[in-house]
Amino acid sequence: MYLTVYLLLLAPAVLAAVGPRLTRQLAPAAAARMLAAISAVAALSTVWGLLVLAAGGLGRIGEVIAYTRPDPAALAAADPVPRTLGVLAAALLSCGLSRLARTVWRRRREMRALAGLRRLPAAGDLIVLADDQPDAYALPGRPRRIVVTSGMLRALPVDERAVLLAHEHAHLAHRHHHYAALGEMASALNPILRRLRGELGFALERWADEDAAHAVASRPLAARSLARAALAGTGRGPATALAYLRHQVTERVRALQGARPESRRSAALLAASLVTATALALADATSALGRFLEILHP
Repeated sequence: MYLTVYLLLLAPAVLAAVGPRLTRQLAPAAAARMLAAISAVAALSTVWGLLVLAAGGLGRIGEVIAYTRPDPAALAAADPVPRTLGVLAAALLSCGLSRLARTVWRRRREMRALAGLRRLPAAGDLIVLADDQPDAYALPGRPRRIVVTSGMLRALPVDERAVLLAHEHAHLAHRHHHYAALGEMASALNPILRRLRGELGFALERWADEDAAHAVASRPLAARSLARAALAGTGRGPATALAYLRHQVTERVRALQGARPESRRSAALLAASLVTATALALADATSALGRFLEILHP
């Protein structure tokens, strides 16, 4: 099979190693979007690379040859994939798809478990839970809700509560749960991408932090709100929710104490080049698969 197919299987490891370094040089919103694109193309390259290898290896099994009756000369001229490698690729692909199915099922189950929260009395989109544990998180879906515990409201003065609410509103307004779900599903398909998932989660929180700081027109106030909430408790909300106290709170506070971050053009161009190169490899592998299938079905 063509060299491009093997490069596809190497691409996720390269993207997982290089992507976070590049996106840390971007503004949070740009970093989140780029990490989502990197995660998507890395997951797709994993699936497609394994699929092409599996087709190339299993397509040479005697039973398949007997059924399809391809031209022997054309089959011999095609870049060979050992049958053992084809079986291994098929097994790895099955494992990845199985993990993906379990992840989707678990997320759906967790979202159904949270459905009762949406039916609680709300002030606009805000639900206040009678709970002494300080916590706050955004619930996507219909209707969208922001859940804050009474313990969190007591821990923050009025101006810092505004920061918290603006942060959670940003999660809902920008549909950050879609980004988070993409990162989780990509890491389910290929465990190498778990680092990208963590970086994406951090970028989403930083994006919401920056939106909140802009909404209250004060970066120091946004930093104080996050720091005080973290000192009050360690509540992180349900697993599928976007919680205020999740993902490297200390580093987020430090970032809010500095200047508003700007994207470095060189980092953005290099990250976009990696995504584009992987997409081109995907296209070439697709073409290779098409030519091999034509050999099997002359």
